[in-house]
Amino acid sequence: MIDTITDRIRWFVEDVAQNIVGLDVALFFQANPNVFDSVPGLARRVGRGPEEIGPALDRMAAAEVLEVFELGAGRYRCYALRHCEEAWGLLCHLSELYLDNPPARKQIIQMIIHARKHEQQPAEDA
Repeated sequence: MIDTITDRIRWFVEDVAQNIVGLDVALFFQANPNVFDSVPGLARRVGRGPEEIGPALDRMAAAEVLEVFELGAGRYRCYALRHCEEAWGLLCHLSELYLDNPPARKQIIQMIIHARKHEQQPAEDA
């Protein structure tokens, strides 16, 4: 039942998650909603490099799914899931689609691939 992919999920996948790394980070926070950690700590938990997940964390913070906390007079940045119904509901819906609905999972992966192909195409000369 692919019709369960809403415009909000499409926006999140295409504009916020943007790639498999972003999707991994989003699914991690849905599965671990009480995590509060730095980029290096989250990278270890997700099994990715800090340079890979940093941009995804920043996009999710800009989209108000995650909160950013500056600690140690700004020397440390930590991220946590924003505790509001909208952010939680979005990640739960994404998780259900991706983990429990194979046709929707396929469509989510196709959205990511399509967005990457479109981004990598050289601009045509005018």
